[in-house]
Amino acid sequence: MKTYRFTSGTSKSDMIMGLGIPAAIVIPMVITYLILFYSGVGVFAEYKSLAFLVLLPGLFITYLLIKKMLKSIKKDYVVKLDGVNIEVFENGREVVSGQVSYCEIKEAHDKLVRVDMYSDADKISFRARPKEYKAITGFTSFNPFGTSSLTDMDNLLALGMEIESVVEDRK
Repeated sequence: MKTYRFTSGTSKSDMIMGLGIPAAIVIPMVITYLILFYSGVGVFAEYKSLAFLVLLPGLFITYLLIKKMLKSIKKDYVVKLDGVNIEVFENGREVVSGQVSYCEIKEAHDKLVRVDMYSDADKISFRARPKEYKAITGFTSFNPFGTSSLTDMDNLLALGMEIESVVEDRK
């Protein structure tokens, strides 16, 4: 029996990030602007260059919202593979178990690893993006959509390859 441990998201968490991050950026700035505009301060009527003050609290609130969103989206997974039998635990809770029937891997160098696994009754999709990636200039850069470390991505890729080889051997 082989055990794989990694941190990643799912296809549902990708959808939440895709819709939630733009909303987390725009909504705090609009609310801050409306509060200042309707409070009767009159700052924007006299000094139009002070409109950038709307950005500061908006950016701070945006940072807090995105940090909280990413914390709730990424999950710790433990996958136990015994031949064609698989058990997937999400934060200690079993989410998928049974025999693996199909596995699909999509890898985009060091930017994304996606593993879709199909069992007899369930399907689960793992998506791992690095928290930091190497830019073309050679420097590492922060990835706001990142959920995993490079070792987590390697573990997920090794899991996908192992499942593919087990499924191929069974056929």
